[in-house]
This record gives sequence, structure tokens and C-alpha cells, in this order.
Amino acid sequence: MACAVSAETLLFPIPQQVDWTGHGAPLASNFKITGASNANVQDAANRYLRLIHKEQWSPVSPVAKKVNITTTQALTGLSLNVKDNAATLDAGVDESYALNVPSNGGQASLAAATWVGALRGLETFSQLVTSTGKKGGLVVHTANITDAPTYEHRGVMLDTSRNWFPVQDIYRTLDAMSYNKMNVFHWHATDSQSWPLYYKSHPELSQNGAYTPAEVYHPQDVQNIIRYAHSRGIRVILEIDNPAHTATIGFSHPDYMACLFDWWGPIAAEPPAGQINPLNADAFKLLSDLINEASSIFPDSVLHVGGDEINGKCWETNKEIASYLTAHNMTTNELWADFTNKLLDVVKTTKKRPMLWEDGVIGGGDYPKNTIIQSWNNPPGNFTSKGYDVVASQWDYFYLDCGNGGWVGNDTRYISPTQQQTPDDTFNYGGIGGSWCAPYKTWQRIYTYDPDYSVSKGDKGRVLGTEVCLWSEQNGPTSLDMKLWPRAAASAEIAWSGAYTKQNERRTLGDVQARFQDWVYHIQARGIGAVPIQPRFCTMYPGSCDLNEPPNYTPA
Repeated sequence: MACAVSAETLLFPIPQQVDWTGHGAPLASNFKITGASNANVQDAANRYLRLIHKEQWSPVSPVAKKVNITTTQALTGLSLNVKDNAATLDAGVDESYALNVPSNGGQASLAAATWVGALRGLETFSQLVTSTGKKGGLVVHTANITDAPTYEHRGVMLDTSRNWFPVQDIYRTLDAMSYNKMNVFHWHATDSQSWPLYYKSHPELSQNGAYTPAEVYHPQDVQNIIRYAHSRGIRVILEIDNPAHTATIGFSHPDYMACLFDWWGPIAAEPPAGQINPLNADAFKLLSDLINEASSIFPDSVLHVGGDEINGKCWETNKEIASYLTAHNMTTNELWADFTNKLLDVVKTTKKRPMLWEDGVIGGGDYPKNTIIQSWNNPPGNFTSKGYDVVASQWDYFYLDCGNGGWVGNDTRYISPTQQQTPDDTFNYGGIGGSWCAPYKTWQRIYTYDPDYSVSKGDKGRVLGTEVCLWSEQNGPTSLDMKLWPRAAASAEIAWSGAYTKQNERRTLGDVQARFQDWVYHIQARGIGAVPIQPRFCTMYPGSCDLNEPPNYTPA
């Protein structure tokens, strides 16, 4: 059988080692995936079989070479060999796999250390299959692939408090994550604006704090999300943010709070104001209840307990707290550190590993060194040097909500008196335009991040990986896909494949450009609403839209 197809196709994220044979094999009409002994792997095998036949993918980019390929035998099957089908999906689980697709057709093989690695290998196999251009015709690009992630934590954080997201949208996000071999869904479920997560121990929180009764994640919703994620090899880490970002607790327990619903400007990062009173025993008991209940529901070994953007001025407005600080000659940062350590003691009783935003450490807090620090303002090396493991979520690379302008109301800074640029109007011209974390983070910006850049060899802590963050002050179901994708995919390759090749060469925008452009169209075909990164012309004619003229440029 002879056909003209690409000898190589475009894989994303790029595996650690790919040896192309230069040949392709037609996919047999009765092609089967066999050997699955794990229910999640069997489900994935069925899912990918359906996907391969449904999408009939034909790459948009012409980068791969076209050759005439002759083979006497179709590829009839993919045999799975998984060493550990009972591995626990958790931090550090082995996700390695080896995929062999022979050039002469017959039987391909996928060997994986665990069932999770098998899922990653099945995703890669699905990307090897493309359309022949004839109706129903599929060809497999044959290769030997050895692959494993560079970092164990490759995450997406979604804030479901500022605006609510239906469960189906979360499912679609998990699908997109699995296509990109991302493995951590960080659920920032609650905040000052709403409390949509139901707790059996404190049902009043969602009853009084959710926007509407329809915008609540009930126990069955939570179990469904955890199950859906697990079946795709994705961990779910819940965040219980506190003691700031808790104003909605005040709808049920105003006496637990300080500066509740006072004017937010000087005492909170954003409206509405309100922080847990760290001296209130009942408030601490409530947080302890939430930690214990969440620990029993969410199987992951990590529990995030927030700790960001505490404003000491809020506590100072409370007479009880102010008197306590004076009597004990303490600062608000010291009170915060004591409170956090008490909270971490509760987490310790649950056998969970705690995770915190970086703010407390920057404020002078000293926490048990098994605490994972999520960096967002300061380089990871600031915390690995202190002995903490770090998840990097730098705002200037990974905050995907940035660059939309401001969202606070009645903001007269948008008025330009002359309706044109003037030296004094730096807000609207060349400034942040109301978005504190402007500008918009492009995929190219994200792809240039090196997670270990600031880390020294002697540091006792290490970078576990990266996590993009989608805060939802200006996001909701209608903008979810376009804000996450394809930019989150750029972080996925850096975290899976590494910022450097095995030859210690820095991955470049020029090298990834064609693969990334094509991947955008590929995930769109899979039902993900990824935004275009360029006109389609640029993908069809590689290099034609570069900033600088490429070597050996050939006009379209």
C-alpha cells in the first residue's frame, strides 16, 4: 500500500525522546487496544479510539515532510503493558512510558510503569494518527518514543468563587488538561465574593454565601469532579483560603470576622473587606472543621490552606486584636505567623501535606519545611533556599486573567480630558489600564519561563513544577476556554518536557512555533475553545509572520 503522508507529525508536549522511522502504517479498520487491566486505562483506551476516528486529524502546518510511504501491513493493534495498575494517583507517581510503533505495521506496544503513565502514552499515540485525506483513512506515524515528565506538578488553578463555573465546564477543562499532560487541578473554591462549596459540617456557609442556590457545588458534584479528574490522571487539590479572602463567612458568622464589609480601599486587596479574627476560638474551630471534612473528601495528599494577601490594617481596626497586639508587643505579621502555624498543626493531624501561598514566608513566618510554597510574587529560589518545595505561579508569567483593565466601579481614571495621548495620562497610554498585573501574558511569554532559573544547587527545597492561575473577577463560563487555552499549553510543555532539552539546549520559540500553532487547531478540533494565536496564513506559511526574517526565508 502506498500513500503520501507526513513521515513525522507534530507532538505536544514534545516527548523526551522521539526516534522517527520515516515511515507510516495505515490504521486497520479493526484496530484494537488490548491489555488494559485498570478501569481508567480501559476507559481511556475506548475514549481515544473514539477520538481518533472522530477527529480524523489533518495537520494545518506543512512543517512535517511529505514522503511516499509503502507498507505491506496495517497497524492492527496497540498492546498495553502496565507494571503497576494499582498505583495511587498522587504527588510523584511515575508517569513514564515507552511507545513503540513499528514501521512495518502489525502490533504496536505501550509499556508504562503505572496506569497513569499509560494514560500519557495513549495521548501521545492519539497524536501520531492523522488522516490520509481519504474518507475514513487514517495513518499512524511510526516511531519509538521514550517519555517522562520533567516536573511532577503541572497545574491549572481555577477560581470558582468570584464567578461560578458549571460542572460541565470544569469537565471540559480537565479534558484539555489531559490532552496537554497536565496533572493538577487546583480548586480555589471559595473567596470573599461567594462561597459555592457545600460542607456538611457547615452547610450555612453555602446556604448564605453562594450567589444563588443553583450555584453550589454539592457533594455529588464534588465526587463527580474528583472521579472525572482521576480517570484522566489528574489530581484535585482543594484550597481553603484564609484568613483573608473569607468575607462570605461573615454572612453566617459576622462575629468571627474583623473589618467585615468595611470600606475595602485601605484594608483589603479587593472588595469586599473581611478577614477571620485570629483570636476567635469559634472561628478557628470552623476552619478546623473545614480542614477535617475536606481531608476526608479529597483523596490527594496535599491540602492548600491559602494564606495570601492578609492586610494587617484590617486586624488593627478590631479592638480585641489591637489590644492583644499591644499587650503582647506583637506585630500583625507575627500574629499571622502564629495563627498559620496553629492551622498547620490541624493539617498535620489529617496526614495531609500543607500548601500555602508565599505571602506568609515573605511576612517573616517560619513554617514546617514539608509545607509547599506557591510562589507568585517572588522567585522560587527565595523559598527553596529556605528549605521549602515550591510550585511556581509567577504573576508576571502565569496569571492568565491579567491585561483586561480594571473591574472596580466608577473609576474616573479612564477619562482622558483631551481624548488623546498626553504626557500626564500614563494610566490609559502605556500604563496598566486598571489591571494591576498587566499586560496580558502571551503564550510566548509563558513559554520562556525556566522554573529552576533562581534555584541554587545547594538549596534544600526544590521546584515541584508550575501552575497557571485563572482568577475569575473578570472571568466566567463564557471566557473560560479562551483565557486558559492555548496559553496553559505553553506552560504544560515547559513543565512536562522541561525548559531545556536532554542535550541541555534551551527550548526556543522558533523551535516550538510550528508545533504550537498546529496544536491550537488540534485542540480546537477536540472541542476546546482555544483562541487563535495568529492568522491561519502564518501556520500555513511557516516563518512568514516572524518579527525578524528567518534564515533561508522563502516567500509564500
